[in-house]
Amino acid sequence: MDGNTKNELELTKCVEKMLFEKGADIVRFVDVSGLPAVQTQGFAAAVVFCMALSKEFIASVHKGEEIEHDEFVEKEHETDALADWLADYLRQKGHEAYSQSEKSHTQSGNYDEATHTSILPHKTIARLAGIGYIGKNNLLITKEYGCGFSMCTVLTNAPIATGKYPLDASRCGKCDACKQICSENAITGNKWSKTRGREWVVDVYKCTCALKCMVNCPKTLKYALHFPKID
Repeated sequence: MDGNTKNELELTKCVEKMLFEKGADIVRFVDVSGLPAVQTQGFAAAVVFCMALSKEFIASVHKGEEIEHDEFVEKEHETDALADWLADYLRQKGHEAYSQSEKSHTQSGNYDEATHTSILPHKTIARLAGIGYIGKNNLLITKEYGCGFSMCTVLTNAPIATGKYPLDASRCGKCDACKQICSENAITGNKWSKTRGREWVVDVYKCTCALKCMVNCPKTLKYALHFPKID
């Protein structure tokens, strides 16, 4: 964040503090000006934040136990609501901002229900923010939580101190735990590639969101169950 003004740093620290206080576990501010304008809607900056799933929930799903309430769905709603709040907060400060929540996308038409695609996926922004890499399960994988988290993003022209981060290369290696556990055979086992389409990795039309590929990822298990010998 070298070269940023005092006002930029103050706003950035203020937003970061509030997001952490409201439950975020990871917060990053990233320059997205290098992406096509059709994706960014002309915004140059983005805020991406993650909320981790509890270790207890991940362990329960991993064990195949019956879940009384779906914490993942709850976290999805929480991150969406937080993105809506942040966009509104920035607008009140006189800046332009767009929440990439489900509600916002539905209202703006930026999500295609038929193809399950958005104009600018959270994963694309999170990857640019150096938070993690996209695994063979087509989920973002972080060193802190594996893929056991929910995330959302906000696009803005607010004067925030953005950073540029090195892209994290895939660390899936030969692991195909997600493919093996998927009863719908939705996961191909192929390594994610920027030059290939989503179908190279996963068939989203077969996916039932059972969360098995998420909770059985070794990186998620390292976070939740302290599995040893996982880099």
